[in-house]
Amino acid sequence: MTSIQDRKGKDLPDSDESDENDAEDEGEVEDEDLEDDDLIGEEAESDEEDEFGDDSEDDLEDGSEEDNESTDDEEPVRKKLKKDSSDAEPSQTGKTEDEDEGAASSGESDVENILLQEEEEVDLSTDPFHIHFEKEIPECLAVQLADGSKPWQKEEKKFSSVGKYLHLYSDEKYVSNFKDKERDVRKLDVKPKLCDHLKEVNRDCVAAPLKESGYFSPLQQDLFSVLNSYQDLYYPEQTYKNAEEIRLIYCLHALNHVLKTRSRVIAHSAKIKSKKDDIPDDYRDHGLTRPKVLIVVPFRDSALKIVNLFSSLLMKKEEAFVSNRKRFDDAYGEKDADDRKAGKKPDDYEAIFTGNIDDHFRIGIGVAKKTLKLFTEFYSSDIIITSPLGLRTIIGVEGEEKRDFDFLSSIELLIFDQTDIFLMQNWDHITQLMSCMHLQPKEAHGVDFSRVRMWTLNGWSKYYRQTLIFSSLVTPEINALFNKHSQNYAGKVMVMKPPTPGTICQIVTLLPQVFQRVHAESYSQLADARFQYFIQKVLPQYKDAVMSQTMVFIPSYFDYVRLRNYFKKEEMDAAFICEYTKDKSISRSRNHFFHGKVHFLLYTERIHFYRRYKIRGIRHIIFYELPAYPHFYSEICNMLIDAKKDESQENKTCSVIYSRYDAQRLSAVVGTERASYMVNAEKAVHMFVTGDS
Repeated sequence: MTSIQDRKGKDLPDSDESDENDAEDEGEVEDEDLEDDDLIGEEAESDEEDEFGDDSEDDLEDGSEEDNESTDDEEPVRKKLKKDSSDAEPSQTGKTEDEDEGAASSGESDVENILLQEEEEVDLSTDPFHIHFEKEIPECLAVQLADGSKPWQKEEKKFSSVGKYLHLYSDEKYVSNFKDKERDVRKLDVKPKLCDHLKEVNRDCVAAPLKESGYFSPLQQDLFSVLNSYQDLYYPEQTYKNAEEIRLIYCLHALNHVLKTRSRVIAHSAKIKSKKDDIPDDYRDHGLTRPKVLIVVPFRDSALKIVNLFSSLLMKKEEAFVSNRKRFDDAYGEKDADDRKAGKKPDDYEAIFTGNIDDHFRIGIGVAKKTLKLFTEFYSSDIIITSPLGLRTIIGVEGEEKRDFDFLSSIELLIFDQTDIFLMQNWDHITQLMSCMHLQPKEAHGVDFSRVRMWTLNGWSKYYRQTLIFSSLVTPEINALFNKHSQNYAGKVMVMKPPTPGTICQIVTLLPQVFQRVHAESYSQLADARFQYFIQKVLPQYKDAVMSQTMVFIPSYFDYVRLRNYFKKEEMDAAFICEYTKDKSISRSRNHFFHGKVHFLLYTERIHFYRRYKIRGIRHIIFYELPAYPHFYSEICNMLIDAKKDESQENKTCSVIYSRYDAQRLSAVVGTERASYMVNAEKAVHMFVTGDS
């Protein structure tokens, strides 16, 4: 079982468990809200069968699932798969593309003829795939994209459903127009086999019924027009309500990309057989390694939904052949479903933490004409689905002897789904991933260099890669990911969040809220400035006995450690709850705080994200920093209401510390217009009163 410290990174400060382990267990609070929940992101035990026998260790090195064990009763199944579907076996041939797909079958020539016919029917002048990847950009443009010497040109535009967006591009002549008005997906250069089942599959993904004449919802129509143009996209308006709509769109795009790549490679291979002279540059269609699509998601349940969509889009249910399906369902299906307490948490929590929420996984997928091959080793895979932690354990860090990232050298489609959740896991895994993208491989991996694209050999793959980011938040970290690593020569689209009244409007209790602005000369000085402001200006106001039962809400774990150490040094009466605190200590701390046995409770945003506790007994709140998730602000404030206690005569208070660097978080909480005023106003203190008097 993987510990939480292993998942979030070993560079974090020590948790507060050691200081609490010796504490004596107390009685439990009588309210059912104080019952202990499951461990945060508890590692699911891996008991899936290994279809490859003694190759399991090699599979782990190359990206297949870890800790697999074979059983005697699975032997007939394994033998049948090896006999009937050799594609499920990790490739030992070193081939990097799909020219070997039909070589072992008697119908090889038929497959080649079909693909040749399909290629001849494609209008290369309008096909976005051909336009994007067959275009040779000039060296001067590559240099400008690399050093940023030429600023991105910007235009503010609007989609009918998505709304306003910022369109950025390096050179207007390389930008393709969006076909957001075309409702017939067959006219959008999508593989016909994917169109056959699209409407039926999409009915289960969209909330409103689809129109008879269309395949997509209005949101999907706008998003797919960007995806299909091979421009980068940052969409920060993802919610648990539209998550399935978005997932179907990028799954369709990923499959379309892989199938077009496969068709092109096999068709070119067939033509090359008839030529005796050198291979012309027109037939260069390879990368340095085979994987073309990388999808990064937070939990195994997300990977399960993606594979289900792949299968449904590729073939009818009765015709589906997915190798290693049982093994996959065992590893990625929901475990202990009967133990979940449905209906006790907010809707967004129930949507995020449904199914298997293990966050340590990776899986390679091979795509054939009517087959999905699961658990293929990475260098024989077309698509890789992984969590940030699952990939980090392979790519490692600089200085480690055993690390592998060659399979990232030729990724053409990079997808981040539910990106905001990565902030609650460990964002360092994402930055490490991006540092390993498109590096020169250490080994050849059997590549045929005569078939490798020239722009790949030039080291320009990152300028052709399409990056898609879907998130529910706008944060500096995600903005930096998009701005720094999105260098697509075809341009990029950043959807703009519409003005919002703020989650402060969702507070239903009568509560005065004082927002205090802290000054810092630079962002690097902000942490120290915030700490000094808190201990000198804010904390003294809450030390008096009449201000007992004060919660201090802290988004950053590093700030939490700093405050915890200060409170202990000053011997202040406080309890501490963070994502590393053991269940018994959490229950004891909540009990003491509820009964007024401790004055302060330090509580982190990450523990609230994973557990969504309802803390009882709060009389005063200090937001050391505004939460990353704006609805947490109203949730915490509404905890002041306790239906089981008569609090009509009690005075409640709320203090918030913010800075000019918190403009995005402030806007989401108090509203766009008020945030703009508060950041730039001369006075540094602002007060709001919510609820009915």
